[in-house]
Amino acid sequence: MMLVQILKFGSNWWARFGRDPLDHYRFTRHAAYFNSTGLRFGNKIRWHWIVPGLIRVNGVGDFNPQFQRRSVGATFECADLIFALAETVFCSKGRLPILHSLPVFSPSSPMTDLAPLTVRGVDWKAASVLPIAVSESREKQEAMLLMKRLDWVRTTLGVWQLKTGPNSIQSARLELLEDSAVA
Repeated sequence: MMLVQILKFGSNWWARFGRDPLDHYRFTRHAAYFNSTGLRFGNKIRWHWIVPGLIRVNGVGDFNPQFQRRSVGATFECADLIFALAETVFCSKGRLPILHSLPVFSPSSPMTDLAPLTVRGVDWKAASVLPIAVSESREKQEAMLLMKRLDWVRTTLGVWQLKTGPNSIQSARLELLEDSAVA
C-alpha cells in the first residue's frame, strides 16, 4: 500500500462500467476509470507506448472523471504496482486528506512541451523513478512517472527534480536544475 499525490493525469481516458443494468451506481461508484499516456493526432488520442501501462481509479474512491482537476494535488491510497501482461498497472483505492506522499507525475506540461525526456538514452532518470507509461512518436511525448521527493528526470533541456514544500497539498513540483547537476 502506498500514498500517491497526483500532479497531472495522462491524456488517454476510458471507463469500464458495472454490468448490472439495474444498479443505480453502475456509472459512478461501481465503475472503474483508466488513465494512461497518449498523443493527440487530429481528433484522436493514440497510445504509441514505448513503456505500456495505466492507472486504474475506482469510482468508489471519490473520483469523478468529469472533474479531473479536482483530483490534481489530491492524495490517493493506492495498491502497490502490478505488472500484468507486460504493462504496469497502478490502482487507486480512494482519496485521502494526507499532505506528504509519492507523486505520480505526467510530464506532458510544462516540461515535455518544452523538451522531451531522453527515455531511450542512458541515465535519463533516478534509479527510484518508476515509469508507469510512456508514449512517444517523433517529437511528441507524454510520460507518467512515479517519483519520490528529490527524484529527477533528464530532458533535452537539462535535469528536472521533484521538489516539495512543507505542509502544502499542492507543493510538489518539478524544477529545472540550473547546472543540470542532480542534488
